[in-house]
Amino acid sequence: MSRCFLMAIVLLSLASCKPKEDPFFGHWKVDKVNVDFDVDWATPEMVRQFGMMEKNNEVVISADSVLTLIMDGDTMQSRCSLRGNRILCDGEPWGWFEEGAVITETSTPMGYVKSSYRKANQ
Repeated sequence: MSRCFLMAIVLLSLASCKPKEDPFFGHWKVDKVNVDFDVDWATPEMVRQFGMMEKNNEVVISADSVLTLIMDGDTMQSRCSLRGNRILCDGEPWGWFEEGAVITETSTPMGYVKSSYRKANQ
């Protein structure tokens, strides 16, 4: 009798536990953008417009390791993995996970763009 009672308590306690949500998976929106372009290549208006376009980007990272990047209504998908704090997409460095944010840095002929993504529900 006591063995059945003990098993019932164990099963109830396991059923009431919620698995901890992985902070990496979910819907991310750009929180901050830093555009560092060469002034010989870009006007202040170009820098402002590029930053505004970048601010609309979104990322969805699903539990099945698919990263979906949504830019200007277009979507791109790739397989992703987290190695330490580095995010790899299709085996190539894409960004990093730091203090609850996804950070990306993009190099262009005009300079660099660094974007910080935060969870959409935060």
